[in-house]
Amino acid sequence: MFIRFSRFRFKEGKEGEGAEILARHASKIRSAPGCEDAWVGQGQHPSTEFVVIARFADEASLRSLEGKLRSDPATGGDFFSLLRLTTQPPEVTQYEVRQTTPLPPA
Repeated sequence: MFIRFSRFRFKEGKEGEGAEILARHASKIRSAPGCEDAWVGQGQHPSTEFVVIARFADEASLRSLEGKLRSDPATGGDFFSLLRLTTQPPEVTQYEVRQTTPLPPA
């Protein structure tokens, strides 16, 4: 399993517009082949910080999405439109989940 993690730090007052764009962006990621789910989260302190986390079945699917985000304006345009709303470039990192630990019984 692979995780794609993106962090965005919006300018004060741009959170609402940024959240709308991130919701569309996450929806496009979620519909990519091999993506099992994608979520948008907003920080509590500071509330100007957002993350988009997506889970992929395999590395090939994640790499395919990354290529499409860079080459297809219809898919990657949302990501680039966020740059004018942020205080710094977004952080995008990929993680390979090598082991999961089951939760103890409740």
